[in-house]
Amino acid sequence: MSVRLTHLAAAARIGIFAVFVFLVAAGAAAAARADTMLSARARHLTVAVIGDSVAHDLARGMESLFDDSRRIRVIRQTKFATGLVRTDYYDWNAVASAFMRMHNPDIVLVVIGGNDRQDIRAHGRRYDPLSKGWIVQYEHRVAHFMKNFQRRHAKVYWVSLPPVRSRKLTHAYRVLNRIYAREARRHGFRYVDVSDKFATPHGAYSSFGESLEGVRRQLRMNDGEHFTPVGRLVFAAYVAKALGLH
Repeated sequence: MSVRLTHLAAAARIGIFAVFVFLVAAGAAAAARADTMLSARARHLTVAVIGDSVAHDLARGMESLFDDSRRIRVIRQTKFATGLVRTDYYDWNAVASAFMRMHNPDIVLVVIGGNDRQDIRAHGRRYDPLSKGWIVQYEHRVAHFMKNFQRRHAKVYWVSLPPVRSRKLTHAYRVLNRIYAREARRHGFRYVDVSDKFATPHGAYSSFGESLEGVRRQLRMNDGEHFTPVGRLVFAAYVAKALGLH
């Protein structure tokens, strides 16, 4: 009787082990399928860069950074001297909405606002730049603009305005960046802060910095705002790292 029980126990142990092996194999197969799907998606990503002339610099940098990549395609919708204030001159809401419908990108990078330190005219009133009323109106415009991307499946990253040589503009950009960061959180977007990436350790503006090769180079143009080709690459690398692409 004890021998029979021993055989039964051994058989049970073998059966349990077989089930365990099967479950492990099934789990591994499922994980492999999931990895394959993720890899397949990762091989084909469309990254859109949208915004003003600083966005144009970022787009050029991203194009250079991923020039040899077969899995990442960079497209851009940029327009110099535009923003969210002068909607009578350039309607970014209409442009962004049409662009998203046409291209349906996987990732969207937005850089805008560099030209927005100017009066806002709304409801028959004029608001001075950075005044309380101006900030309220500008927040409305930023929120409205963000909704163009919220309706799509794309992962949206709002990139901060980098510091510039002009102290007055840099101060304005700090105010705008706080608005962008706050509204990005409200809309479920990732905010990428590069405000400290192009400055000295003490926070002052600097035209020079470290290239991707680790050599000190000029990163900003002589206008104190835009980026040199080397600076574009550095700018793109910072943002790509935040996206997990570099």
